[in-house]
Amino acid sequence: MTDFIQLLFNGLVEGSIFGIAALGISLVYSVLRLVNFAAGDFLTLGAFTTFFFTTSIKFPFVVAVVISMVLGVALSLILEFILWRKLRKIRAGTLALFLVATGVAFIVRQSIAMLFGSDSRRFEIDQIKSFEFFGAIIPQAQLIVLVCSSIAITAIAIFIKKASIGKDMRAYSDNPSLAAVSGINVNRVIIATWIISGTFGALAGVFQGTVQGQFTNAMGLDLLLSILAAVVLGTIGDAYGALIGGFVLGIVMELSTWDALLGGIPSTYKPVVAFVVLVIVLLFKPEGIFGVKARKI
Repeated sequence: MTDFIQLLFNGLVEGSIFGIAALGISLVYSVLRLVNFAAGDFLTLGAFTTFFFTTSIKFPFVVAVVISMVLGVALSLILEFILWRKLRKIRAGTLALFLVATGVAFIVRQSIAMLFGSDSRRFEIDQIKSFEFFGAIIPQAQLIVLVCSSIAITAIAIFIKKASIGKDMRAYSDNPSLAAVSGINVNRVIIATWIISGTFGALAGVFQGTVQGQFTNAMGLDLLLSILAAVVLGTIGDAYGALIGGFVLGIVMELSTWDALLGGIPSTYKPVVAFVVLVIVLLFKPEGIFGVKARKI
């Protein structure tokens, strides 16, 4: 039972990070029909900028996180104005968008390596302090990540459901043409989408760097496929589904290493488990967890 509780907690922590990152990708796809392959590198950028502001400039950790989120939003909006908006105007095809997004990811990743180097980094936080819960060891840092990510998830769910801009985003994702002629400010919706995506991408990067203990400029790339699996599992284009898909994958991946399950699997194969689960679900639910009538946001 102790091992189960330990793995369940680890799965909830990892799932919350997957969910936050997947939400940003799903939201961008839902509104803009763009698969943002650079999302993993935005995640890495958030972790590295936070590290820079805490170690080099000596800002408090929370302040550094807020600045990193602002920088993530700023970069997202810059790319929107100089790149994505122009591509939409010329009606760039799916393949063109895919290649451009891949190029952006490569540029961001190499820029991180040039600015911060390729050595691993570690946040200056207490990784040792922990609590005991029914025999399981709950690290304080991971508990804080779980609490903060839960608050962030609750806040964005309420925002999308209750705020006027959230309702506009839902309407636009359902029918862009009808939303445009009905008076919805399309540019406002798109900007709000990139703000949420940039904020949550940076936040997910900080959380993942905290949980890992140390991170490199390949962190986001290593996580990207698992995050995309969470997006598809929860029904691509469904923000709520992305959150649930993230939690499902995080918990399943961790529990797959449990000795009670036929000895478990080595932890290095956890990403493989994510795709096995994805394939099994899609065989029975090709549209993802929420099926054909899934919400768009």
